[in-house]
Amino acid sequence: MKETTLTLGALLNHPEVTPFLREDDADAIATRMEKRDEAPKDPVYIRILSGVGAWFASLFLIGFLGISDIITDDAGAIVTGVILLTTAVFLAKKCTSTFPSQLSLAFAFAGNVLVVGGLMQVLLHSHSSGNEILVLLLSHAVVCTTIYILYPSVVYRFAAPLACVIIATIWVSVEVEVFWVMHLLIAGEMLLLGVLLLHTRRSAFIQPLIRATATMLPATLFFMNLTQGALLDWHIWKAIPQNAMLPSTAMLAGGVIYLLSRLTGGPQQLRQPWLIVAMVATLLLGLFTTPGVLVAVGLLIAGYAFGDRALTALAYLFLPCFLVVFYYAMNVSLAQKSGMIAGSGLILLLVRLLIQRYAAKEVEA
Repeated sequence: MKETTLTLGALLNHPEVTPFLREDDADAIATRMEKRDEAPKDPVYIRILSGVGAWFASLFLIGFLGISDIITDDAGAIVTGVILLTTAVFLAKKCTSTFPSQLSLAFAFAGNVLVVGGLMQVLLHSHSSGNEILVLLLSHAVVCTTIYILYPSVVYRFAAPLACVIIATIWVSVEVEVFWVMHLLIAGEMLLLGVLLLHTRRSAFIQPLIRATATMLPATLFFMNLTQGALLDWHIWKAIPQNAMLPSTAMLAGGVIYLLSRLTGGPQQLRQPWLIVAMVATLLLGLFTTPGVLVAVGLLIAGYAFGDRALTALAYLFLPCFLVVFYYAMNVSLAQKSGMIAGSGLILLLVRLLIQRYAAKEVEA
């Protein structure tokens, strides 16, 4: 009997296999197999420590350059930053050992800060205005986009976009001071995350950006929750409308429905009774508690669907945070709070029981 070797692509396109695959399954399987073939990476905590260490190293490096009078003006900062970034890209592409990698990361952070700071000062000198944070945001966005393409560091590709959204949030809250602009920021983050998750191949190039966006979406919403009420007594907005979180709630509800329809095989699958029950329960929980629940549930669904433990961990991290803030901010008695929490738990247990019974009947059928 003659043995035939099939490639992964030929197997996934085989007539006997394709009827069992959904539209996006072939790409997901191929991506998963590519991840298995990659060389083992450092654990997550090592990468976190590497990023923190490189950040502090970059601060010391910038301090040394300033004290030694190597950087004397804005042009000098930009030139030095470009040299550091070029060196970082060269080390990252030519050296694979640990020390050159950490050195290149420190150079990348320091170069990023120097170029952004130099560009910011040049722009402010040529156009005197009070929009310093906006200029900082635009400068960092340009540098971040350029270096993201050239510098293949997972830590930098996660940290730099994260810093971009943090600066954008600070700009809205400090210089704009209009609460509804935060809803536009939430919409942009949600659309970007949806496109990256559902309409791109989750390659090593895109994955850090996915995780950065997935981190900042609930973080930005959490910041909105903290500042839209009297919880922390922060008066940073000119005015806060009634039902301040309603626009973000509506957008996120639509996003969760779209995510479910895509992952379950199309809108026609939303007619399944168990899926309707689960979706209605999730939406009601988000509407009557906090929209952050919708983000956490969406990340949880995406994490399990794509086998991404980072998204699942973010969901488990932010879900109790949103619920605790909602519970603390409720302007009712402790007895009423306890009753609402107990009632919500009973409803969720009932929904779980109904889904389990329906799933068991489908398996028997």
